[in-house]
Amino acid sequence: MKLITSGFLIKPEPAGFAGAVEQLYTTVFGAARFQKTSHQFRIGVAPVRPLSWVAMEGDRLAGVIRYWPIEVGPSRHPALLLGPLAIVADRKGRGIGSALVHKTLALARQSLTRQSARQFLGRQSPDAAASPDLVFLVGDVAYYERFGFIPATPHGFVMPGERRPDRLQVFALKNGVLGHVAGDLLRHCETRVPAAASVARMPAILAPARLA
Repeated sequence: MKLITSGFLIKPEPAGFAGAVEQLYTTVFGAARFQKTSHQFRIGVAPVRPLSWVAMEGDRLAGVIRYWPIEVGPSRHPALLLGPLAIVADRKGRGIGSALVHKTLALARQSLTRQSARQFLGRQSPDAAASPDLVFLVGDVAYYERFGFIPATPHGFVMPGERRPDRLQVFALKNGVLGHVAGDLLRHCETRVPAAASVARMPAILAPARLA
């Protein structure tokens, strides 16, 4: 599935794009991104492939978004960590970031009705019927509130080691989950199923979503 918005092509991250994506992250954020607490959740864990999307301007990579599997609280409730979202400096303000966020959140919401936790993350969840129904990120509150993200700390969520807990935000993919899940954000438990194998078993959930 490909979408065209404002002269840019929004599409799933192609195979073999990992190097280009990492280069864009380095260009936008520099080496400092490796020092962020949120980065520790990504080390040794594969991104969620159906939610890895890019924005292309011709042959140029102009933007990228990725999500990572994480777990929350003592029950290790399945969730997602958004980021990084990166747009090249000379193309910011053109709606690329918004298109990528809207599209991928819509796909994540669809996963609730199309997949079980075993299918989505490749492992058995304590709640056998659960797919990830919470999305977290650490970022600018004023930017992400337009998508429905809200501060996570008042709802009992903690990212251990995060120096700016006010920037930790959460988005509920379904009604009623906030208030029923809380606790520390935890790294995805690769010891149960290797991350690469988890992603390999994930079905594609690419379906049209309206861009705002």
